[in-house]
Amino acid sequence: MKIEFADIVFLNHELKNQGTRYHVEYKDEDTGCIEPPGECCLTESMKKRAKECITEYYREKGEQVMFSDDFLYFSIREQEADEK
Repeated sequence: MKIEFADIVFLNHELKNQGTRYHVEYKDEDTGCIEPPGECCLTESMKKRAKECITEYYREKGEQVMFSDDFLYFSIREQEADEK
């Protein structure tokens, strides 16, 4: 599924409000790029909050997020009926 520009704007706003220091942008129209904070600020709790923020946003839209193993990219798909 395509990632909308409004999704990127909203996610960046929420990530900032939650103090994660993560930032998202487009890799391409179907893939988002997750930019982590600098190494001095990178923590597991920030990573967890960022992942939860992105996941919850798309869950509310009826979509599921798939993250890359390195947590640098994500894509979305429609949630299956049993996941809603």
